[in-house]
Amino acid sequence: MARIYVDKYVGKLERTDLYFVKLTMKDGTVYENLEPRMLFPITNQTMFITLLDKNEKEFAFVRDLTELDEDSAQALRDCFHEYYMIPKIQKVLSCNERTGALSWTVLTDRGEVSFQIRNHHSDIKHLRGTKRVIIRDSNDNRYEIEDYTALDRQSAHFLFAYI
Repeated sequence: MARIYVDKYVGKLERTDLYFVKLTMKDGTVYENLEPRMLFPITNQTMFITLLDKNEKEFAFVRDLTELDEDSAQALRDCFHEYYMIPKIQKVLSCNERTGALSWTVLTDRGEVSFQIRNHHSDIKHLRGTKRVIIRDSNDNRYEIEDYTALDRQSAHFLFAYI
């Protein structure tokens, strides 16, 4: 079967579960249990969205959320809100380096969290042209600093020692 490009003229998406949607085509055909994923979740959250089937194969594709009806676009945004939940770091409480690993304790918008970073060269990324920093811990969880200039002095000191 060829890939389906979904827009408001082709079909409608409806959220059916925390991470799943169903696609109802204009001809009435329904495809269930499709899992939406952003191809560029950090740099472009509104374009290039794939819909995966139960075998994690690409079944359909959304070029841009603006090409969907508002209910379909909202269904995808709701799925993404859960799947791509990235805690926002508000303050770095401590940072220690032992045997090559960094141990951080931070305050996020979801509470206090402690984690380790294996390699600060590859796991702490400043997104060029922005004030955003993405941090990946040793369990592949991601954290975001939305604006490093808004950090307190101590937090900035910990961060800039490693970027």
